[in-house]
Amino acid sequence: MTKIYKILVLMFCLAAFSAAFAGEIVPGFDDADALVDYSERQVQNNDDMPAIQGSGLMTMAAKFTPSEADITKDDGPVIVIEVGGTTFGTGVYICDGMLTFCSKGANGSGGLGVAIADLNDTDASDSAFGVAMGPVYAGVETRAFASFNTNTGELAVMINGWLYEETISGTVGTANLTGSKTVSVLNQVPGAGESYDFGNMGGLSGGDSHILATTDNVVAMDTESGSAVRGQIFEDVVDLETLPRNPVPANNSENIDPVAVTSVQFDTAGDPADTANPNPDVTGHFVTIYSTFDPANPANNVAAVDTFVTAGSDPAQVPYTFNLGDEVFWQVEEQVNGASKGDPSNIVGPVWEFKALPAVPAITASPEDKADFPGSEFTFNAAFTSKTPASVQWIKAGDPEIILDESDPDITISGSRHGDSYTSGLTISNIEKADQGEYFCRAVNADGIADSDSAMLGVKRMIGYWPLDGDYQDYSGDEHHADPNTTPLASQWVDGVDPAATGQALDTEPNALVAASTEPYEPAKYTDELSISLWIKWSGEPNPDEIFGGLVCSHGQNTTENGNNWFFELTNNGQVSANAPGYNGWGVPDAHYLVPGEWAHVALVNESGEMGKLYVNGALVEIDESYQVTKAENPVYLMCSNIDAAGTLIQTTLGVFDEIKMYNYALTTDDIAQEYYDITGETFCKEPYSDALMYDFNGNCRVDLADFAIFALDWQESNLYPKVE
Repeated sequence: MTKIYKILVLMFCLAAFSAAFAGEIVPGFDDADALVDYSERQVQNNDDMPAIQGSGLMTMAAKFTPSEADITKDDGPVIVIEVGGTTFGTGVYICDGMLTFCSKGANGSGGLGVAIADLNDTDASDSAFGVAMGPVYAGVETRAFASFNTNTGELAVMINGWLYEETISGTVGTANLTGSKTVSVLNQVPGAGESYDFGNMGGLSGGDSHILATTDNVVAMDTESGSAVRGQIFEDVVDLETLPRNPVPANNSENIDPVAVTSVQFDTAGDPADTANPNPDVTGHFVTIYSTFDPANPANNVAAVDTFVTAGSDPAQVPYTFNLGDEVFWQVEEQVNGASKGDPSNIVGPVWEFKALPAVPAITASPEDKADFPGSEFTFNAAFTSKTPASVQWIKAGDPEIILDESDPDITISGSRHGDSYTSGLTISNIEKADQGEYFCRAVNADGIADSDSAMLGVKRMIGYWPLDGDYQDYSGDEHHADPNTTPLASQWVDGVDPAATGQALDTEPNALVAASTEPYEPAKYTDELSISLWIKWSGEPNPDEIFGGLVCSHGQNTTENGNNWFFELTNNGQVSANAPGYNGWGVPDAHYLVPGEWAHVALVNESGEMGKLYVNGALVEIDESYQVTKAENPVYLMCSNIDAAGTLIQTTLGVFDEIKMYNYALTTDDIAQEYYDITGETFCKEPYSDALMYDFNGNCRVDLADFAIFALDWQESNLYPKVE
């Protein structure tokens, strides 16, 4: 998920109803239009507002001053404002110092017992989502609103100067946003000896479904003693185009050159009746540019420029000079019909922000990940700007870092400069295993240094080779030696698939605990790809533990981490299959199930583009287009899939294993076919389900004249009635 935080300060009149369309909390709203408008704590106020169900529009607003306890609670939410019942509802909460917007039922269905996945859960299709919107500060009065349009999924939030925009997927305009209309503002604080009693909790209750929390760890807000409180709910959404807009430099932009940019500019707030045009009531612009801006303590704000510009053609401009390294905040208040600055009828806009080019170099392009075979050559590229002369270093990350130089004949460092812009390249020739790692560019000038993002270099190679010739050693050179639960009996070392070529093999049927595991490592760390191949003579017997047994698998030490595992396995009926996070298993078709007592070559390939492929006896027989193994550092399990709490390997597979191989890249179909052919010498169809064979009528794995002859037998035959010649 991408988050965009924009600094905003909203300066409103403190009077609750000072002018029409001058909402105390929500700009452009009339407080009189609020469906509910409370100026004190409310505890489950039931059924005193109309339902919001059908329009798909809601804005929740609140004014409060959190206490230190409110913003430091890290084991569950603090209630700000919520409305709902047991299955539908919407609310604003403080979670670990972050103001958070949550809703259940925005997809049109009830949310009882549905958990909000986390505070970056932007998918409402399962009926629950939650979004952390921005920080709040102890002792600072906070005016915040969340404006949510379920027709489009658009969510706009402002918190005492922070603007957050997000699109929530899976929403519908007919959503029930208010449930049974039970409203709480801050909720109750229990007295001595009392406990919290939250009832329906704004529709976000239901066991552990309340924002990663239970009813045991959600609390009411304390607030600073004597501070003002206000809670509002509107059936409407804010149009940000009715505020001053289109700042130049753009909001949150970086690396702005003080030489090239000597003014700020903006467009007038849009006409509420037609935002394509400027608001006709705007007669001028009060522009403030800050030399100091502190959203955590507005009393620290200091204005460097405070000027007035008469309304005219857009964009309006104000000259301003700034320095390298400056962070500039500026604000426009639109004068309405000649009003003075601070008048509640004026339109107070955002405080936009941009960052000047730093005095130190500014990275503008970082190197990208690469992977290739030993002996290859590749180049990493980076770029940066510097207002003063700069030098470049290329570094291999580590402890300690390794600064690369051209004294190594395989290293070439190139570069060029055009004014303030620099580019540099690192070329490494004849790559080898020792070159694998992370690399970055470091730019240095008189004011300091700047490092680019790191890029990974992967060296494609075999990373595990267990021939099982009387031991469990890894002969790939990566030393991922395996350790069995039990030392095999001498009789379990048997002839391999081709003793002359492959030596011995290991028979797990007499004692399945001869399965083994390695120390933890990350097979796909630098390449995001993985291939596994092996020979197996399956016994046909069910594995002792589960419905499947492992061939080569990986599993996290913490079994609750659903993402830290992948499985290459065999079911009890002989189906070769694969699995990954989410446990959406897939396997080969019936025609390719293993036959008990017969040697078979099986392989799993996972490409970086989330393409999984399963092979049986050299042939590509199944593809999954959403399969991706994780890159977690876990043990690799051979001939089993997991380990129990007692440290015993489980879900073992009964049969004879030989030539287990693992690669950190995606083998091609020809690579797999060659491994099978090298042992059997058999001619076979390497892609029996290929679209290229759709006209292979006689099943000989080629399309030729024989297939055309079969096709020609029925040439011009017709079953149309009446018959057409």
